Amino acid sequence: MLAKSLKPTVLAILRPLTATLIRSGIHPNALTVIGLMISCVAGWIYGVGTLGWAATILLLAGLFDLLDGAVAREGSRMSRYGAFLDSNVDRYAEIVVFVGILWRFRGDELTQVASLLAITGSLMVSYTKARAEGLGHQVTGGLLQRPERVILLALGTYLGVGGLKTVLWVLAVLTNLTSVQRMILVAGSMAGEEETSEPDANECVPVEPTEIEAAPPA
Repeated sequence: MLAKSLKPTVLAILRPLTATLIRSGIHPNALTVIGLMISCVAGWIYGVGTLGWAATILLLAGLFDLLDGAVAREGSRMSRYGAFLDSNVDRYAEIVVFVGILWRFRGDELTQVASLLAITGSLMVSYTKARAEGLGHQVTGGLLQRPERVILLALGTYLGVGGLKTVLWVLAVLTNLTSVQRMILVAGSMAGEEETSEPDANECVPVEPTEIEAAPPA
């Protein structure tokens, strides 16, 4: 929800950088892959490095996630494969960060449970959207979309170990609530569609007349 309202402002701020990237001729898919590589670095720092740097690199990866789409749209280089690649790479980007977090908190079973619930919910938020769209239903919004998850995780990380642990539990709860919220929205949409598609029992159904052949003489 927050991401939807702030995204136009952020994209407007990034427009000069977007224009520079378009003039450079870089392909949006290359930006997608670079973003994944930066996420891998963030995951490694989450595992063994300083949390402040981990949060900063995570936000940098999120920046590339915005730029690839902006360059594709404004540079007229949008493609179905680009959207497919971006969606799949985003999932890997989230996974590698949480792998790093799990490594940092090895031996802390409770925090690892929170991390596993958080990444499960994050992936399910994306899956419910993709599955619904595959069935012809658009799903938008929700409590915690990907940009909001990245920002929330980064902010918690800047607060140190305690802040990171707290935000992991927040993500564990809100991501799964978002997934359930989207399932309910799709269920309501599908139920309404099925009701409108059922014929009214009181409505007369026209029957095509058939020609009756005369019986042959006995």
